[in-house]
Amino acid sequence: MLLVPTIVCVLVLGLASPVEIEAGSPLKVLGLFPHPGVSHFHFFYPIMRGLAEAGHDVSVVSHFPDKNPVAHYKDFPLSGIEKLTNTVDLKMFEKRTFYNHFVEFFLLHDWGKEACNFTLRSDALQQILKRKQGYFDVIIMEQFNTDCMMGVAHQLQAPVIALSSCVMMPWHYERMGAPIIPSYIPALFMAQSQDMDFGGRLANWFSFHALNWMYKLISTPVADAMVQYKFGHDVPSVGELAKNTSLFFVNQHFSLSGPKPLPPNVIELGGIHIQKAKGLPADLQRLLDNAEHGVILISWGSMIRANSLTTAKRDGIVRAAARLKQLVIWKWENDTLPNKPDNMHIMKWLPQRDILCHPNVKVFMTHAGLMGSSEAAYCGVPVVATPMYGDQFLNAAALVQRGMGTLLNFEDISENTVMRALKKTLDKSFADAARTVSYSFKHRPQQALQSALWWVEHVANTGGAPLLKPSAVEMSRFVYYSLDCYVVVGLLLTIIIGSWISLIQRICGSSSSKKTKKD
Repeated sequence: MLLVPTIVCVLVLGLASPVEIEAGSPLKVLGLFPHPGVSHFHFFYPIMRGLAEAGHDVSVVSHFPDKNPVAHYKDFPLSGIEKLTNTVDLKMFEKRTFYNHFVEFFLLHDWGKEACNFTLRSDALQQILKRKQGYFDVIIMEQFNTDCMMGVAHQLQAPVIALSSCVMMPWHYERMGAPIIPSYIPALFMAQSQDMDFGGRLANWFSFHALNWMYKLISTPVADAMVQYKFGHDVPSVGELAKNTSLFFVNQHFSLSGPKPLPPNVIELGGIHIQKAKGLPADLQRLLDNAEHGVILISWGSMIRANSLTTAKRDGIVRAAARLKQLVIWKWENDTLPNKPDNMHIMKWLPQRDILCHPNVKVFMTHAGLMGSSEAAYCGVPVVATPMYGDQFLNAAALVQRGMGTLLNFEDISENTVMRALKKTLDKSFADAARTVSYSFKHRPQQALQSALWWVEHVANTGGAPLLKPSAVEMSRFVYYSLDCYVVVGLLLTIIIGSWISLIQRICGSSSSKKTKKD
């Protein structure tokens, strides 16, 4: 007799609880990375490969197929579009204006539109869309300059984990229920740290909200049009679909970018691309080991072509290097460099992380890209930061605020300014600050990759981690910041104060009338 009630209870409890994937069973994971920037993919790739190495079945749609894929890792390459590698001409930055970050917004918008259109029409995505709904346990995608891929996730009906290879963009906060606090959280495009004066806070406030609304009013409708053309007009707006993002992995860490009030559905994974040290080539190892006075490394990343420098700026760096006793290594795309001094070595490609962690490296002269900045933080190397575009200004400001960096504006590059910046950064105080940042960057309760794998499995096993989603995601910013309450309180105070003023005026008026009659 007890058997029937027991069976009923089991069935009821089973229906009431979310459908779970059996713990320990391999997940089917899809990665969607339409942006053709290799520096972005350096943040995504360790997570996808790590999942495959953990035994999960990983499918990756990207422009960068793995040259040595492990078991369970399958590429669906996006081919036929130019990759953003060694494409940035430095002559673009000879003249900058105060509204440049708004110009950059439209550049990002165009890149997002092109990547969305190309990916939606690609054979790689068509192969993925042949899978039935619910085939994938979790979808991992970049959310950067378009939410186009949320339309794909809607078709496949799987929980979404978003990735950002930089700090959160102004339009990322609302979808995750995170507070926008422009008084001390600098917008991505702003050249500011958390320490801002009034003018900086005013500019930051304006930029944060203006860029957020520009994204909503310009980028989202464009993505909607392409997604609905592909999948039909009954597909919800990608702006609404983005609110269903279960988790957000962000390439930041408080030790470098500063602490922020983030909800538990936003996970900091800064430096996840930094892997165990690899042995340096023998000739490079000897070069570094024998540098009696230390080494200065110059590298401006994978997108910028250093050889596009104007002759004046190039010669300024070369002449400054000739005056140094340190060995200088420069990532330079040509085989030759005019007037190259004996203490300078040029290389087309550098194992940057392994060079930076060599004890003889004293200063890193960088464009302040986030990957290189993170490696400098990890290795504890002071920097001379020369930001060019995008989040590089934000990263440079953070390095300076942390005491481990000196700012050298691109338009100011000359022999004397380079010498001053390098001499300043070679001071012991910068090395001490860099070591402090390095300690916090390295020492965490759990290493970044392990954190990422745990959270991916958690999202899949809980059907999207619904308990992580704040109610704030569905609120307007007006309600989120209790502005409605301030309005009501303000009205009540106005009524009360107005009533008292009116009462006092009547009493005073009545007293005056009586006095007049007596007179």
